[in-house]
Amino acid sequence: MSALDWDILRFTERYYERIWGGHKLRALYGKPVPENVRIGEAWLISDHPGDESVIAEGPFAGRTLQDLLAADAQALLGATARPTPSGRFPLLLKLLDSAESLSVQVHPDDDCAKRLGEPDVGKTEMWHVLQADPGSELICGLDPAVGREAFAHAVSGGSVETLLNRFPVQAGTSVFVAAGTVHAIGGGIVLAEIQQNSDLTYRIYDWGRLGSDGKPRELHLEKALEAVHFGSPHGGEAAPLACHAEDGAERTVLAACRQFAADHIACRGCYKRDTRGDSFHILLAKSGPLAVDVGQKTHTIDVAQAVLIPGQHEHYRVEGLGEFLDYYVPDLELDIIQLL
Repeated sequence: MSALDWDILRFTERYYERIWGGHKLRALYGKPVPENVRIGEAWLISDHPGDESVIAEGPFAGRTLQDLLAADAQALLGATARPTPSGRFPLLLKLLDSAESLSVQVHPDDDCAKRLGEPDVGKTEMWHVLQADPGSELICGLDPAVGREAFAHAVSGGSVETLLNRFPVQAGTSVFVAAGTVHAIGGGIVLAEIQQNSDLTYRIYDWGRLGSDGKPRELHLEKALEAVHFGSPHGGEAAPLACHAEDGAERTVLAACRQFAADHIACRGCYKRDTRGDSFHILLAKSGPLAVDVGQKTHTIDVAQAVLIPGQHEHYRVEGLGEFLDYYVPDLELDIIQLL
């Protein structure tokens, strides 16, 4: 399993039924899911315990992302990206289809997760809306004047909806959701979510909904109160951080933090990215088809399909007419600040 042989990696997707899920992953993108099942999540690239992505093709078909990480972490991650403290791939990529609103919830940051004795790291995430019905909304943040006691009182009294920051969205909207932010995804939305490799969610409020067993779903208010960053405002839709035009493409930085960065690339012929071998890159096509290579075999990705470029490669190239998202662990100085 020599890292010298590693080319671009494509993984078998996994799909999960959710009470709030819908049918758009099949209808819009042709995902192979049952017609009569409400699929809420497609896990495209994951190394979470119990859900390790499996390589779909090539000489390592059937091996997992964790297998590659164990074989040669630096070749997979790159020179500067690092695994989680438990030795896992640091990011997780999903597609979400919310026919109904998700619960109002919060994710802990790394310190809070550790303090509460959780098995995962914290969960900062970023959303990019792929499709939205008219009138669709996202919820992110609270009034900064709301403190812990007032929030707990509103939750117990059933008035928490009045404290939530709502805003309309459309295709192309990006939202950065720092750990500790109260949030919910409204109904009628399909979005891509890049996140820390964590499955920690503390449910605060569920709109009076009953679960599949006919009972209210479990809430986690005590842990949520520990996780919420009270007093931190949220600006709603994220404004692009930077935009760089070059022959054949336009690169827009949508979000950046120490855990990940997200770029939007509009490819109008050819785009070449010099990565310096610092980090892996996950490419998710928004339109296409697009041809991707690192000097070996050419791989084609179409809308809502993702591939992973191992970090050992110092560049990749995309050819075609279309748009894609590029997720990676940034060197904030070289990848973001200098571009700004």
